[in-house]
Amino acid sequence: MEDPVSDFLTTLTGRGIRIREEGGQSVIDAFLQPGEIEDSLLRIEKHLEDLVQMGLHDGLSRQEVKELPEEDWMAVFRAQHTAVRVSDRLVVRPTWCEPTGEREIVIDPGMAFGTGSHATTRMCLALLDKCLGDRVPGRMFDLGTGSGILAIAGAHLGIGDILAVDIDAMAVDVATRNVMGNDADARVRVEEGGIEAARGPYDLITANISASLLKRMAADITRHLGPGGCVILSGILEDEEAEVLGEFIRCGLKVEQVMKDKVWVAALLIKQ
Repeated sequence: MEDPVSDFLTTLTGRGIRIREEGGQSVIDAFLQPGEIEDSLLRIEKHLEDLVQMGLHDGLSRQEVKELPEEDWMAVFRAQHTAVRVSDRLVVRPTWCEPTGEREIVIDPGMAFGTGSHATTRMCLALLDKCLGDRVPGRMFDLGTGSGILAIAGAHLGIGDILAVDIDAMAVDVATRNVMGNDADARVRVEEGGIEAARGPYDLITANISASLLKRMAADITRHLGPGGCVILSGILEDEEAEVLGEFIRCGLKVEQVMKDKVWVAALLIKQ
């Protein structure tokens, strides 16, 4: 349950969270201002009820609220986010960490999804590195770019023409700043939009979005993929794997590799 609950609390509070173990149980700390507590607790209860309905939660968790003394929460937040190796050739780090001297993607945790800490992002980056091991595609389309991390990774690994899109205007703004901050703007264009913005054929398409969207867009994604092209998918829960990948197989793609991390699945597929 750590991933869905942590993601929800991060979005709800707009602040960092802390995950720790206590008495053999997983404890997730979220930080609220005094005036937010009542409304936030109701939202958390509703989210936990939804997880029970989806079969992701046994309903045995409990909430505790306690007042904390003033502390430098930014220092706490920064201490929780350090450089992360996401593949053989890529390291993701926030700006406050010292450079590692390796091929880096520099992204601060913020409003848009994708900092290398979530399982789906890590797996997509690992598959991206693998996909680009033998040859470097000429064109890439990143659907639901979030922070822009996959597009930036593609640029750092040598892809010359990348279009990154997101329907969220805030994500587009964040991704644009991240692309420029990583000196990738000569290779990456960021636009507001969805699959309709694709101008294929592409050699590589990445989509770390929800399973329901992947199923609905399977035919369009496949149509914009060139012969021999690769698709990297994630945002898929274990119990959604067969249905999502089945849609892409019916569209003529072959599953090359599947990765799993806790409840999450990512896949690399190839167009025959």
